[in-house]
Amino acid sequence: MFGKKLFSSLYFEKALSLLRAVCPIPAPSLNEDERVDFILSFLRAEGIASAFEDEAKNVIIPYNDTGDNELDVFAAHTDVVFPDTSPLPFREKGDFIHSPGCGDDTASFVALLMYAVHFFKEKPKTERGVLFVCNAAEEGLGNLKGTRKLFDTYRGRIRSFTTFDECLGKGIVDTAVGSERYLIKVKTKGGHSFKDFGNRNAIAAISEIIAKFYEQDVSLEGRTTYNVGTISGGTSVNTIAEYAECTYEFRSTSKAALEKMHSSFESIINSFSSENDVSINYDCIGIRPCGSDVDISWMEDIAENLMRDYGLSTERRASSTDANIPLSLGIPAICIGIVEMHGQHTREEYMRISNYRTGLDLGYDYILKTTGLA
Repeated sequence: MFGKKLFSSLYFEKALSLLRAVCPIPAPSLNEDERVDFILSFLRAEGIASAFEDEAKNVIIPYNDTGDNELDVFAAHTDVVFPDTSPLPFREKGDFIHSPGCGDDTASFVALLMYAVHFFKEKPKTERGVLFVCNAAEEGLGNLKGTRKLFDTYRGRIRSFTTFDECLGKGIVDTAVGSERYLIKVKTKGGHSFKDFGNRNAIAAISEIIAKFYEQDVSLEGRTTYNVGTISGGTSVNTIAEYAECTYEFRSTSKAALEKMHSSFESIINSFSSENDVSINYDCIGIRPCGSDVDISWMEDIAENLMRDYGLSTERRASSTDANIPLSLGIPAICIGIVEMHGQHTREEYMRISNYRTGLDLGYDYILKTTGLA
């Protein structure tokens, strides 16, 4: 039967076995190929022949998709924030799995695969079509490429979008944090540190630009932040640097605030570009949109009621997730966590195994409610 039951009692061991196999597989953003191949092989072995990889390296598992009906989408991303192309470290000790990216978001897409397997096994009659999506390119400079492609492909058909991301017990992400990211490049004449002393130094110039960034007023509408994430340049200790670069981003929950930060960014860059002995260029390396006015209360209610039943926090929060894309398009979307994780985006990341049962059940119950099966 397909009705409400403890999903984890059926799939916990299977999910854990799959998680052990997939955690070591490297998957830097835009280079998720090994995981895509693994997932497709797994689905073929489970008899799900309709699953396919799209041009953005999303693995899409359509269920009851007639080609023109409305769709409820459930997603989790396959990429991790780490650039490794060799196997990621994996260690299981007691009630914990230690592996970079294990909770963000590997265990979530493993859960999603279990949900898809169960649907194809039990064949419930859904009012709408369902897409289970292991999407690519959520992290960093992936720039949400996978989700952008998904909404381009299924334009006008997606009724709701839920991404399983974030941390179990941390509430509901219902507000999109938009951002703009830039690579700033500074060139000067440079020279020898003694003979050419007095020539403009690219590192000093880019430091002055950074200092101006950190003088900005962010008491704007919504919560607004900025950050310089990396800086590099120069040749040696006795060389006046002729090149330096840094990466810079600003974020906000407010579209109006993002526009003001963009104007401030351009004003700061332009104020230095007028110097004759300094050449400044920049490239936009990522834009994530804010949300728009869209009614997501029905999705929030489903998630909140379930979390309350599970004794979990119902706090509503803002974050940058794959849900940014549908929310910016006026399509209902939220993000909920089904994995208790710690140290995400660090190489010391770990997740709790026992609470994975709770996450599996919560995600399953949420899908039942959203699709009208419960």
